[in-house]
Amino acid sequence: MKLPRLEEMNSERFLNEVLEENKREQWRKSTLIRRNVYLWLFIIGMLCVLYTALVNRMTLCILSLCLAIVSLVIMTKYDTQLYFLKILKLRDEQKDKEPDHA
Repeated sequence: MKLPRLEEMNSERFLNEVLEENKREQWRKSTLIRRNVYLWLFIIGMLCVLYTALVNRMTLCILSLCLAIVSLVIMTKYDTQLYFLKILKLRDEQKDKEPDHA
C-alpha cells in the first residue's frame, strides 16, 4: 500500500490532478471522507463540551472546545476543496452542453 505524501492541501500536485477528469472523482471521494471524519470530530467535541460543562470539569471542557474548533477549521478547508471540485465538474458539464461555434 502506497502511503500518501504529507503536503499542503492545495498543492501543485492537487491542482494538476483535479484538472484531469479521470482523477477528479478519486479526489472528491477521498476529500469527502476526510471532511466527514472532521465533521464527526466536531460533533463529538461539541457533545463533550456539553457533557463536561454539566459535570463541572472546566479543564476537559476547554480541551473539548479546542478539539471542536480545530476540527471545524480543518473540516472547512476540506469543504472548500469539495466546493472547488464541484465547480470544476459543473464547468465541464456546461462546456459539454454548449454547441460548438464555428
